[in-house]
Amino acid sequence: MYKSKRAVGVYDKIFLSYEKEFREPSEHINDFLNLVHKNGDILDVGCGIGVDTNYIQSNGFKVIGVDLSKNMLKLAKRKFPEIDFRIEDMRKLQFESNSFDGIFVAYSLIHISKKEVFNVVKQLYHFLKSDGIIYFAVQEGKSEELFIKEPLNPEEDLFLNIFSYNELKDIIERVGFIIIKKYTRKSMKKEELDFNKLFILAKK
Repeated sequence: MYKSKRAVGVYDKIFLSYEKEFREPSEHINDFLNLVHKNGDILDVGCGIGVDTNYIQSNGFKVIGVDLSKNMLKLAKRKFPEIDFRIEDMRKLQFESNSFDGIFVAYSLIHISKKEVFNVVKQLYHFLKSDGIIYFAVQEGKSEELFIKEPLNPEEDLFLNIFSYNELKDIIERVGFIIIKKYTRKSMKKEELDFNKLFILAKK
């Protein structure tokens, strides 16, 4: 819990710099949306400043965005006042089973400890309807937990949970998901964390 709180504290400080650097929707978001039932309900877990949440809604889906950073959410609500944003901890979400057609989890599992990941993914599985689609984006590399200097503010130490592909694949499949697609790329700019990016689309 301490590690995650540290990460939230960092985002509460860098939210304005983050907005300047990360204005575009997450990669492969269209691949995700194309698999979700048209006009379906989507949960954006770790929505940050709401760029992805807004893109999802603008494509005709009903969406709820949740995050623990008060400042990121405050900015999201100011930019996109018509969207349902909520301050929530992804480890303690209170939704009914079979509530969503899709769940979008972009770079949020990387800020909780490894021992917590399985239960979070299992919880998300129950929130999804039958045939629902889930999207994961994580930092990929040697499996480890560490603190690094935040690129947007090197005075801040950011907690990261780095995943290997086999590690995340094992968790996803043990929960019950079927992996549909996988994408990877290398870090491309100095504002990004210096790890490969791993994207997985899976089906309930």
